[in-house]
This record gives sequence, C-alpha cells and structure tokens, in this order.
Amino acid sequence: MIIREATIKDWDKLLVFFQNIYRPNHPLHCKEFWKWQYGDEKFGRSFICLDDTEQVVAHVGASFENDLAWLMNLYVSKEHEGKRIPSKLYDLARQYYPLVTTAANKAALDMYQSMRWIRYHNLVRYVKINPIITDVNIENVCKSTSVNVQDYLAQDIHYFQQPTIKGLLFKDGSRAVSQEEVGGLRVLDIGNSRELESEAWRLGFLWMDYTTSWNDTKTRKLEKNGWVLDYKSVVPWRLNPVEENCFCDVSFLSEEPIDKELIVKRSHSDHGRIGSINKV
Repeated sequence: MIIREATIKDWDKLLVFFQNIYRPNHPLHCKEFWKWQYGDEKFGRSFICLDDTEQVVAHVGASFENDLAWLMNLYVSKEHEGKRIPSKLYDLARQYYPLVTTAANKAALDMYQSMRWIRYHNLVRYVKINPIITDVNIENVCKSTSVNVQDYLAQDIHYFQQPTIKGLLFKDGSRAVSQEEVGGLRVLDIGNSRELESEAWRLGFLWMDYTTSWNDTKTRKLEKNGWVLDYKSVVPWRLNPVEENCFCDVSFLSEEPIDKELIVKRSHSDHGRIGSINKV
C-alpha cells in the first residue's frame, strides 16, 4: 500500500472512490469543489491510501484555518479496516498543523476515544424565524423565498469561493450564505445582530441560523434577541433534502489542547457545507 498526499492528477481515482461511498451529487463528486477544498495548500490538503492496483482505498481531508488542520471526509474501505490507516494519514496532515475535527460519526468518535483525543462541548446552533410568520411550521418556514442579494454578493474570503454558494457581506460586517431555496440565511460572522436581522427580514429571508462553539459569548445577545437553540425551532439541521426533526449534533474534538479563545465557525471543517452540487 502507498500512503501519500493527493493531487489533482489523482482526480479520476478519487472520483471512483467518492462515488462509491457518498450519496449522488455529493460535493466531492465535483472536481471544482475538490480543487476549492484541497487544491491549494494554503487552505487544505487531501491524503489517500492506494492499494496494490493503485486504487484509492482510504481518504482523509484537512481544511486549514486558524493554524489548525480540520480533518474531514475520513473513510477506509471495509477490506482495509483494522490496518491503522487513519493514523498514517493523520501523520501526513499533522505535518501541516495540529489536528482537530468536527462532525464525527459514532465509529469515528469511538476511534478518537481510543486515540485519547479531547472532546469538547458539541457545537451549538441558534435559529431565528422571521416574525412576519405567524403560523410557524416547517412548511411555512423552510420553503423557497425570493430575495435580491445582488448588492451583497462577495468572494473576499476562501469560504465564499466555494462552488455554487452565494456568499453575502452586509454593511454591519456580518457574513452569511444565502440558501433561499429553503428560505434561510446561514450566518458565518455576526457584526451587529440587530442590523443583520433587520436587513435579512427586509430582503425576504424566512429564517436565519448561526452555528458556533459553546464558548462564543455572542450567543448571549442572540438569546436576548429571541434566537433559540435549533431543537426548540422547526428549522432542521439537514436541509438538502429537508429532514424534519433532525437537529444539530456536531461534535468537536482535538488531538492536543487548543487555545481556549478559539471560536468554531461555519467555515471550519465541513459542518458548514451548503447542500448538494448537481453538476459533476
């Protein structure tokens, strides 16, 4: 077996691997998305294991932000489990930055526990629904809405250069992604929360959400302004397709202790990914 860093020259092999393990139209079925996520070493890298036929049998990606390597997209083919492949892939990622991860599934959590990683409070997701909606239910809230965001479109940060998304920059300094097909504004950074709310409702968004780490003190102001944890709302976490009663359960772990001032943003790792990409 060969374990190494992947390049765009590996795309055909990677695509076969990704198509075998992910649902149709997953973002990693799109070459442009892979290039955005892993093609520039300033922002991320992809690490693979090849078998004797030079086919990809394991993969992990790392997104680089805040001088940390945010691990994601870990998968090892069934026939190659138990061979300590993840630890070898992690050795490559660790050459860039210390390792952290979010959104680990049960199997991954068990693995990280065995590796003695540190687990923090799960990420928290706050939601606010447009007060114009009086009959609050999933059908009235999570539906397509018409918004004109042309004057707010921005690509000034790497996250906003993600294929197919609409990154928005507001006058108060807030940043968000428009997901108007389900009525929502997915907030990345908050400047002035009241100004952001006013502008979002004026534009026609039906709801907003903000996902962050538990130590983000901005959530205190949000709570005072009527934002609630998502399980108290009708807006589910999974929206492509909409899955009713599915709420945020995103874990957060690190291999070594991290700076307590770190606030986990939507742009960190892949818990902030927005929907499918239909064009391969």
